[in-house]
Amino acid sequence: MSIEVGLLIAIGGFVLSFVVALTTSKRNTQQDSEKEGYQLGILTQKLNDIDKKLEKIEKKLDNYDTDIRKIAQEEIEKHVLKYHS
Repeated sequence: MSIEVGLLIAIGGFVLSFVVALTTSKRNTQQDSEKEGYQLGILTQKLNDIDKKLEKIEKKLDNYDTDIRKIAQEEIEKHVLKYHS
């Protein structure tokens, strides 16, 4: 009978430790998922901000290019009128 009691205690201890391990694992997985989701959201937002800034820079460079061409054309015309008349 003492062997049966010892066996029951051992099985109960095993089941209890197994249940505790599962719940701890589940809790840690949920916490890790929340952290990863939050970090992914932050990363996505930063990438969106960088994309918007790059679009603004690209627009400025496009305008800068046309402005430089206008100024160069005007200066060439002035030069032609002044020195090649």
